[in-house]
Amino acid sequence: MPRYLLDTNSVIYFFNGEEKVAHIIEKPDTKICVSFITKIELLCFASKDTHIAKKIEQFLNEIIILFPDEKVTRLAIDYRKNLKLKIPDAIICATAKAFRLTLVTADKELLKKLKGVKIISPV
Repeated sequence: MPRYLLDTNSVIYFFNGEEKVAHIIEKPDTKICVSFITKIELLCFASKDTHIAKKIEQFLNEIIILFPDEKVTRLAIDYRKNLKLKIPDAIICATAKAFRLTLVTADKELLKKLKGVKIISPV
């Protein structure tokens, strides 16, 4: 079963109609996850538009939200210190690695810096 961790920009691309992300999300027998950080970012982003906020909340209710455990915390610290990632990005990348998920991101910085995590770009 394919297993993916979507970062915030991937979900935004999905809501903007990006077919590559829709293909991943809508594929049968696919496990779709986001980090709690992505949930926070999405709900803050959508807070000004109640229609979009409802769509995002419905989407979040249909997927798996992952929270950090000790392994994610340690990896995030390592990524922050050694790769100089922003804290949200470090947590998202650490979550993908710890849970052995393919990270779906358009963040070119992560594509260059992150090793040991399978990454695909939605664009």
